[in-house]
Amino acid sequence: MRALWLLTLLPALAAGQPAKAVVMEHRVFEGLARMDGHWAALLAASDGKVYAGLAYHGGDGHLVYYDSKTDRMVDVGDLTRLAGESQLRRGPQSKIHAKFGEGKDHHIYFGTHAGYWWNYARFATKEGYPGAHWMAFDPAQGRVEDFGLGVPNEGINTGAYDPVFHRIYGLTHPRGHFVYYDVAARRTVDKGRIDNWESICRTLGIDDEGNVYSSFGAGGILKYDPRTDALSELSVHVPIHPKGVSLGRDYLKSETAWRTVVWDRATRRFYGVDESATLLFSFDPKAGRDGEVRELGQLCIPEFRDRRDVPYATLSLALGRDRKLYYGAAGREFDYGGSEAAAASHLITFDLDSGKTEDLGEMRLADGRKVLGTNAADTGPDGTIYLVGAIEVPAGAEAGGKVGGVDYRLALLIYRPAGK
Repeated sequence: MRALWLLTLLPALAAGQPAKAVVMEHRVFEGLARMDGHWAALLAASDGKVYAGLAYHGGDGHLVYYDSKTDRMVDVGDLTRLAGESQLRRGPQSKIHAKFGEGKDHHIYFGTHAGYWWNYARFATKEGYPGAHWMAFDPAQGRVEDFGLGVPNEGINTGAYDPVFHRIYGLTHPRGHFVYYDVAARRTVDKGRIDNWESICRTLGIDDEGNVYSSFGAGGILKYDPRTDALSELSVHVPIHPKGVSLGRDYLKSETAWRTVVWDRATRRFYGVDESATLLFSFDPKAGRDGEVRELGQLCIPEFRDRRDVPYATLSLALGRDRKLYYGAAGREFDYGGSEAAAASHLITFDLDSGKTEDLGEMRLADGRKVLGTNAADTGPDGTIYLVGAIEVPAGAEAGGKVGGVDYRLALLIYRPAGK
């Protein structure tokens, strides 16, 4: 058996291929090769369209969607123009940095973000970033409705939409305020500052009753109740493994919060990963007075378990129709052009029914090119798993930047679980 295993492995090693890999379909964003980042802003909507917000630091971000029924990519437009600010000659609308949400009207709701802060030298001045806009895309009309400036001089770097109360929620950057836009009332509400700018939680969790949850501080969990319009600190905490000075990590990255969470309608629980060591946990908000948090394992690449240099957790977590969590695990510390080295990301699953974790292997394209990193994931109505991230491109080809010296561009990645 050992000899047979070696005969199977040697051709792959000789060809420079990993012993275990998962082949990902991909679609590039035509005409947008210079887009250089993507975080959280991915939604596989009920009509088969997959929405993504592409970032361009120092320029205009773009709203795009992929029509899975026609295999067509559509560029809706640049965000600065959609916000009516093309002639302002101020900081552009460079990103959608937060999750989209689909309303009962099937409109896609979101908020915009900046990507060019001049090292904050012009923050809150007339030359600086005007501020985030609340928006909605109407797929039937093919147009974006701009609800206007929501947060002067600040961006929405975390957010989510709640169809129960018809609100877009957000956390602002850099001041870390909790805000929301009431779509029916056409008004923005600012509930004040909840955290420091360097550790603002990157994912808001919303349950099926419209309650909003965020992590903050040293693993704390905050709840917003839309019925009372009140914020409260819960007694439960996110499991974290503080490592002191992390190896190879940006010092401005927090390690004391959850990185991302997803809601499971079946169990009425959140599942998420922490920032420090990609610890997987569940959060049942209805258990006891303040809910219950349970640690379930670790979703990093197996070789990193219990090491201090485990890469910073990504935002690429989705719950499949097969009751498995799908997670895009970084092979090295990954932040697009801010990455020091390049390595292939892995696709890892956790079966909620059996509790089994499986590393499906390095994510590769059909021609062998590596997926260098991802920072968003979602599940389509048919069970297809979608991610957005950086793929290798040949040297000299048009690219968004370099990951550790390797040219990359953004792409939509597609994985079809067995039987889907």
